[in-house]
Amino acid sequence: MKNIFALFFTTLLFIACSDEPKYELDNWSVLIDPSFNQEKVVAFYKEKIAKVKENSKEETLMYAELQEELKKAGNNSSVDGKKIKLDGYLVPVDTDGKKVNKFLFFPNQAACIHVPASPANQTIFVTTKKDEGVLMEDAYEKITLYGTIHLETAKVATGTASFVIKDGMTTLSNQYN
Repeated sequence: MKNIFALFFTTLLFIACSDEPKYELDNWSVLIDPSFNQEKVVAFYKEKIAKVKENSKEETLMYAELQEELKKAGNNSSVDGKKIKLDGYLVPVDTDGKKVNKFLFFPNQAACIHVPASPANQTIFVTTKKDEGVLMEDAYEKITLYGTIHLETAKVATGTASFVIKDGMTTLSNQYN
């Protein structure tokens, strides 16, 4: 019985002393104004796009319309100052030659390069802590970003972000979760 009590006490002590920070936000959707119904907008355009020829000029125009509609979604101001942990992809803005230390952060890889950028309310401008940048060879992998998010517009050559994280930390995400 003493061994069980000792194990239980040690486990509780370990949990209490863990320096794993508590994150208030871990989902990209919380950055969007809660009154905006993104699912409804996407469903509407998905139905329209399904009716036109693939790779046509009409399809391209409809995707552009969809992007404009998504840009109308406002920012969720209640996230300002909250600690976040988000998975996503980056577009480098500044490097020191070995690490990317300033970047735009997006929820999905396609928004980084292949299609129009994510709306500003789904884009975060990140400056990492000193020596905490993303290694150049990992810059195109999925990463996890930790930090305190602020509602602040940042415009750089590669896009506009509605949110900023200063002194962010990153790790490579588990690609198979």
